[in-house]
Amino acid sequence: METFRKLYKQHYRDLHRIAQKMLCHDTANDILQDVFMDYYQKKQNGYKIGFPKSYLYRSTLNKCIDEQRKNKKFAGNIVLERAHDCQHDFEKQEARECIQSCLAELDIKDRKLVVLYSEGLSYKEMAVVTQIPLSSVGKTLSRALKKLEKELKIKGYELL
Repeated sequence: METFRKLYKQHYRDLHRIAQKMLCHDTANDILQDVFMDYYQKKQNGYKIGFPKSYLYRSTLNKCIDEQRKNKKFAGNIVLERAHDCQHDFEKQEARECIQSCLAELDIKDRKLVVLYSEGLSYKEMAVVTQIPLSSVGKTLSRALKKLEKELKIKGYELL
């Protein structure tokens, strides 16, 4: 039980951010509850999970994809932190909405890689989570980022 608590505390915030990028805030909470419940139940039933972090990331992404398919739409809602400067907050919100919209234009494999990359996962971790060969992650990610950049340019934004 102590190991589960440690795992939960260690990965919840990162997994929540990923779910938020894939879905809306309210749904992200539900997804993570399901992910951690499934993990806990599997461990209780004696199921051996060799790489818990990879399992949790892959499970989170897969549940997000299932939710998207279930709703047949991509909910590009974002939870914004409150900022003191209203103009800055508006610009920040507008940029995030644009990025979310452009992410929604990518196919699911590309979206997964971009989201995991934005969370700072290594290529090896991305390969394990997405089940893409390690030798293909770099090139696939590069192509996905170029597609995202193209979509952003169409909408008047540029990646730095």
